[in-house]
Amino acid sequence: MLKYKIGYTAITCIIVALIIPACKKTEQGFLSNNMYYIENPLTTSQGGITVSSSLVADGSTTPLSVMLTKVVNADGKDVDSILTKTDSIAGFSDAVTYLDSTLALLGKKLTVTTAKPLSINSTGGRIQLTPATQYVAPGTYTISVKASNVRGAVDLPNACQIIIGSSGGPDTVYAGTYAGTFNLSSGSYLSGIATPGVNLSYSATAINKIIYKFVDKTGALYNAKTGGITSRTGRWSMKQFDPYYPQVLTDSSVEYQFPSVPNQFPVFTNPGINGVIPRGNYGVFPAIPAAYNDSGYPVFVFLDMAFFAKGTFVVTVTFSDITWL
Repeated sequence: MLKYKIGYTAITCIIVALIIPACKKTEQGFLSNNMYYIENPLTTSQGGITVSSSLVADGSTTPLSVMLTKVVNADGKDVDSILTKTDSIAGFSDAVTYLDSTLALLGKKLTVTTAKPLSINSTGGRIQLTPATQYVAPGTYTISVKASNVRGAVDLPNACQIIIGSSGGPDTVYAGTYAGTFNLSSGSYLSGIATPGVNLSYSATAINKIIYKFVDKTGALYNAKTGGITSRTGRWSMKQFDPYYPQVLTDSSVEYQFPSVPNQFPVFTNPGINGVIPRGNYGVFPAIPAAYNDSGYPVFVFLDMAFFAKGTFVVTVTFSDITWL
């Protein structure tokens, strides 16, 4: 009887030995080393908002958790502290219109939020670039990330290049400039004159100001303090875009101080007169009265431009076929 017990025990041990290796723990999921971003390089401009697609999983089990591990500039220098630093961003809580005609009303719509120039959405890995990139120097940056799922984690060095371009010049001219004479009572166009030359210059100053200078064909500056400045009848003037400070007339210029605002000034587009939409985004029609030019009629110039920086802008308009009286 003992002989059979021993034999039975031996057989049992053999069976157990054969079964145990088959019970080895099965690995869960899959994690690729070849995940990538579709938008590579990802391009934005200073102060812009740009969001990439999610990290392409390349068959990896989802959901993926993604974290930023490194940011370097074109020279390979670690700039993580610059791209991920929280900064204050000014904005508007609602659309600004011509009805926000005082500093107090405008101020009610001003808001300040905080954001990092660069962040990674932890779920899926979207790259998020915010208006805080206005504080980041233009250039090419490279990010590395770590992705993880139920299988484990993998480092993805040099996962994506990010190109931050310059926000551009401090001002922009939109629709083409033109000029002419007009009927003072109706504002109707009477005759054309040569398109004036327009020169814009900018300097960083403590006071935000737009200065218009009007030069005739002899090189003389228009004396707005004596002759005054008006606008083509039924059209907008800078004074309507900028009701926040008094218009200042000097013997060589017309000046408009403007408030510190997010993004650009004017802060709203031209709404038109009596429901009629005029030309341009921020079009104004400054005009020289008939008594102060040699055409015999009021002379206007159409200017359509926006200003993107704090400081002083000088807009010099030169007429080639008009003389001031």
